[in-house]
Amino acid sequence: MSPSKRSAIWPIVCLPFIAWSALCLLLGLTTTLAYVPMGVLNLAVGLAIATTKAAIIAIVFMELSKASGVTRLASLAGVFWLVFLFLLMFADYFAR
Repeated sequence: MSPSKRSAIWPIVCLPFIAWSALCLLLGLTTTLAYVPMGVLNLAVGLAIATTKAAIIAIVFMELSKASGVTRLASLAGVFWLVFLFLLMFADYFAR
């Protein structure tokens, strides 16, 4: 196989398979750590794993690395809006 064909196959076949394998490993790690008593760190580790999974999905499967600036800006606006809503929810929860 020539190098040009290899470089054309990589993003189509290999990269999604590697991303899928990483997501499966992170799923197994999440399931395993659910039964490990780590106290306060359970939430932090779970959120870190979930953020990593979301980043893999956004970069590889949603192809945000190749997207235009407007698409990236829209995805950042979505994340900003989600953080803002969580802040409002926690502000209401702690005010009661």
